[in-house]
Amino acid sequence: MRGLKIFSLAFFLYLALSLYANYFDGDLREIIYSRGFEPSMLLLGTVYALAFFSVFALGYASRIKLSPAFLAALFLVLSFHDFPVIPILAVLVVIAYKLRINLFRLFPHISLLVALLIPLSLYIVIGVPFFERSLRYELVGPLVLAAILAVIGMAYSKVSLQWKTLLVAVYSIVFFFGTFRSLVLLVYLSYFLIVYFDYPHFRRWLLALSAVPLFLVLGMSGGLNALLVRIGFTFLVFHNLVRLSLPWGFFHGALLFSDNPRHLVASMFGASTNYTYFFFGQPIADFGILGALEAFLLGVLLYNSERSRESFVVVLSLMLYSLDPGVDAFVMLFIVGTLLFFSSESNAT
Repeated sequence: MRGLKIFSLAFFLYLALSLYANYFDGDLREIIYSRGFEPSMLLLGTVYALAFFSVFALGYASRIKLSPAFLAALFLVLSFHDFPVIPILAVLVVIAYKLRINLFRLFPHISLLVALLIPLSLYIVIGVPFFERSLRYELVGPLVLAAILAVIGMAYSKVSLQWKTLLVAVYSIVFFFGTFRSLVLLVYLSYFLIVYFDYPHFRRWLLALSAVPLFLVLGMSGGLNALLVRIGFTFLVFHNLVRLSLPWGFFHGALLFSDNPRHLVASMFGASTNYTYFFFGQPIADFGILGALEAFLLGVLLYNSERSRESFVVVLSLMLYSLDPGVDAFVMLFIVGTLLFFSSESNAT
């Protein structure tokens, strides 16, 4: 139950912070509602967040072991969010699975290297978002890919803890210049999970080390109040998605398969930027109350990830990362792909 415990701790901490920002601090509340939303008690959003979390926990507790055939089919379906390139790559991944090749385990060091080369190449050729804010959303896709590859490399590589500590420091600087605090947090999440599971004698240092990503995230956010505004606004967006999507959904799958789901959500409310929409925002916005089935599946995926340390680190890191920005097909591809590769090793064994 350790995966559910860790996720629950993060989930309820996020929920508590979002409700504090919306209810108990008048100054924060005024800023949050300055973007045009009508004042709301957020009761509907809170009820559905708790209800979907209960279904998520039920999926985890069901202890259902997903078949490789189901994972392969789900992987191929999710790949259609970016036709035709991603579906072609997805077919190659399924072929690798059929050959019992775990690409993540086979090339972890290449993954670590590519995770550095992608953002550095973009910064040299296109520009650095830290200095040119207009580039921020232009580079978001490749930067997310780089951060996920860094997580995979950290989880599967056998390099020493000293090297992983150095790498996470380098990644945090690289993604700091990309201006996405969630990506800085993502690489630290994988690092902390690796230390927690593989180096129990260093666990006592994790609390002190957590100050590093905390200060980075606060600095990138503009301070604690600005971070709370971000969290509170994300939950306000989620609440309005719930309000508009009941009972049968608003996007009917278009949000999950969008190549820019956060922009799609923002455009729904008349904005031209990107809106994050909370972990359960996409299931509800796409499918309404039937989105509970997706929440259940997410819980099952988390349970299945615990069958190996590497898959657990990758899947749990990605789910914790998705608490604020929300779930999308791109992140789901890596979650399902991780489990698919592990199943190929299980079958071989």
